[in-house]
Amino acid sequence: MRQRLICVLAVTAMIAAACSHATATPAPSASASASPAAPSPTPTSSAVAITGSSYLPDAAAVKGGKVTLAEWTFPHTVNPYYAQDASDVEVSDSMFDGLLKVTPDLKYQPDLVLNVPTTANGGVVVTAGGMDVTWTLRPGLLWSDGKPITCNDIAATWQWMVNKDNSGLAAGTAGWQDVTGVDGGASTNCVMHFSKVYEGYLGLVSPLLPAHYITTIPVKDARTKLYPLTNLASGVYSGPYIPTSSDGRTKIVLKANSYWQSIGGHAPWLASVSWKYYPDVGSMIAGFNNGEYDLGQGLTNTNLPALAGIETARQIIHDSMTYELLAFNNASFSTKFGNDASSIIQAVKLATDRRALTQGLFGGSVGVINNSVSPLAWYYKDISGSMAGDPGAVADPASAMAILANAGWTKGADGYLAKAGKVLELNYCTTTRQYRLDTLQMMASQLKQIGIKVDVNSKPDSDFFGTWAKSPATTQCNLQHGNFDVAQFAYVSPLDPLAGYRIYNSSQIPDNAPHDGANVTRISLPALDADYDTIAANVDLNRIRAAMYAIQDIYGSDRNTYELPLYFRKDVWLVGSKLHNFTGNPTATAGEWNIGDWWVG
Repeated sequence: MRQRLICVLAVTAMIAAACSHATATPAPSASASASPAAPSPTPTSSAVAITGSSYLPDAAAVKGGKVTLAEWTFPHTVNPYYAQDASDVEVSDSMFDGLLKVTPDLKYQPDLVLNVPTTANGGVVVTAGGMDVTWTLRPGLLWSDGKPITCNDIAATWQWMVNKDNSGLAAGTAGWQDVTGVDGGASTNCVMHFSKVYEGYLGLVSPLLPAHYITTIPVKDARTKLYPLTNLASGVYSGPYIPTSSDGRTKIVLKANSYWQSIGGHAPWLASVSWKYYPDVGSMIAGFNNGEYDLGQGLTNTNLPALAGIETARQIIHDSMTYELLAFNNASFSTKFGNDASSIIQAVKLATDRRALTQGLFGGSVGVINNSVSPLAWYYKDISGSMAGDPGAVADPASAMAILANAGWTKGADGYLAKAGKVLELNYCTTTRQYRLDTLQMMASQLKQIGIKVDVNSKPDSDFFGTWAKSPATTQCNLQHGNFDVAQFAYVSPLDPLAGYRIYNSSQIPDNAPHDGANVTRISLPALDADYDTIAANVDLNRIRAAMYAIQDIYGSDRNTYELPLYFRKDVWLVGSKLHNFTGNPTATAGEWNIGDWWVG
């Protein structure tokens, strides 16, 4: 079964996606050592708005009925803490609730709690020893077996997460390991104590797990025996729908959770939800044409040509928060090219025609981006026109050639640039996905025109994303071991600013023990480190936003020798005419984020 992993390095890493893709055209520098671009004006200081979503469920909802949902990858787990695949998240979002949820406009909304705790409302208090976060559970909440939801469940979820026998957690124990205790017991007024400031507290308890259920399974057996796919009905849940049966291969059936009450104060509108799993994406699309289901998922912009015969009214297409990128291995460039490394990277960025990619290879279904942060994010800063190598998405090979000529690189008889007898040759790596291989071959052709020789290599995910310990040090194109010059893959742009710490802070370079950092570009910029250190040590939203503005200024300058963003992918859903109030969601949360509000009619 083919997994659709975003990137095992990203954890929940960068999620942002959304609106416009700026295409301003700065005049690129032709100097061998370009100076940083001037920061774009810092937006006027204003209150940080992380709540206040515009989302409102339909007022005309009708109770009853059922829907069939379709996918083409059967889930590997329904436990969100082990989830690695989109299909895992989709089905689990129907069954579990967290303390908070994230709406499609990237706002935090109370889910199992009454409010979103911040320093401004007194829900977060920084102490001499760390910080305290108060979570006030909504009164009267019950698990799917009728037992009350209390602070004991928060405490048990924490203890389960940090248990030494727990392995395979998708996002590790970051944040959880800083918790020192949870007060409140059997009440609904809960205080989490942290040994230090942890900026990512808002998304930590997602979802909440039931103490009385998870303690019945030894933690060492949790991956297979807790919420087992062969007996999902044996589990205890908090979401709007709970499983009644599964054949472990092609279907999962859920019924309304009679104990669930949404924030809107109503029971789930639907009577039941069935999941139908197809062997491949083509079969799933054919199934929609045959009227076999109400909602098709797991589609992206690469599938759009196959949807040509489906009326546009039945397709919902949004920018996702997953973006494709080129990652530049600073260590490899430095080893190969010494002091010319930065100049070569800037020349590559200038000569890479991303508009030809988006308009040609993808037929205009996606647009070139110059920022990895979504315009919807509360810390987004417009850096249009400031990115070196982003001249309005129009390549500038002339300036690229001037940079290389100034650095002493000259073309030989074979048409390739060389210096001191060394050819300017780069190793481009990606996964086996055809659209990525096509992308790099197009880029190789572009760079050949200015004299750069590119060797394109595609490797299976197990080699490309393989961990330090499980991949031999000589594995070609392995990101963790740094066996590449330039790599194409995807990150999820961050809803939580702290997610970028593991990707860009120099302390997270995987060459350093314990070799689990995600800084595969080996970038080491003191200013970038300082900004991420500020984020990691703060829960002051204004200070965090200021640090993220500075990070985006670096991203849009010549100091960015680590990444060239290409485009945000599209999330595509096929929606039948009887399904109402499906909105989708650009975050790692699936389209099922509001499934309790769906209705048919």
